[in-house]
Amino acid sequence: FDIKLRVKLNLKEQKVVVDRTLVSRYERKYWISDSVANQIRHWISTYMQHDPFSHKAQNNRYLISSLYFDNKDMFFYGQTKNAEKNRYKIRVRAYGDSDNDPLFFEVKKKMDQIVRKDRVLINRAEGLSILNNMSLRDASSDSVASHALNNFIKLTADSYAEPKLRVRYEREAFESRSFDPVRVTFDTSLQTASSPNGEVSTQNGDWVKVPALNKTILEVKYSGSPPPWIRQMLTEFKLVNESVPKYILCVENDSRFSNTIQSRYGTI
Repeated sequence: FDIKLRVKLNLKEQKVVVDRTLVSRYERKYWISDSVANQIRHWISTYMQHDPFSHKAQNNRYLISSLYFDNKDMFFYGQTKNAEKNRYKIRVRAYGDSDNDPLFFEVKKKMDQIVRKDRVLINRAEGLSILNNMSLRDASSDSVASHALNNFIKLTADSYAEPKLRVRYEREAFESRSFDPVRVTFDTSLQTASSPNGEVSTQNGDWVKVPALNKTILEVKYSGSPPPWIRQMLTEFKLVNESVPKYILCVENDSRFSNTIQSRYGTI
């Protein structure tokens, strides 16, 4: 898998679009039972509604599949496992497999408690070409799209990261009725598939259920201070923020990485 920065590409000739809706935010995660999830859905209905993707999806749930990168020492795994305050992840996210479904190249950073995504949307054909060659393409320095893509590939090259596995789950997402920058999501059916060749399909592959996830992952995302009703919800349901990293759960469910993470991090 070539991660050297060689081939040039004029991004202005590509239909590359940056998702400008992503901002710095706080993310709080909680393990909850299905019954509590149903109670919370009912409770937040006064303040929230399904986002456009959940609204049109069957059973209000849509599929997310992310291809994660790491190096031979599982550096990014170690950063998260050790709860380092400043860390990042490299991944390519897909929401479907048709020729019209784009790929999202992401660097997800966590700086202390604040999470930020540097994300660029790229048409599928070009995204697959980038994955196949993993080559830095030339871009004008004042282009936001260029910066996001360049940063993705530079970090991949600097860390000697390669595709490792895909993480797949179903998401039901809610947004504030008053257009506050607040999102609440319910993630279920976590699965993983080995993906050393950069596979991005949401369907193809030997998908394996991650047995550690027998509950729902609730995520509460907001910018600045949470609105009072969010604080009330956390108190009402006695929710305790905890680490629920999907990538960690999937790595520890894959025997290919057992020796490495045991020897370097003392965990399975």
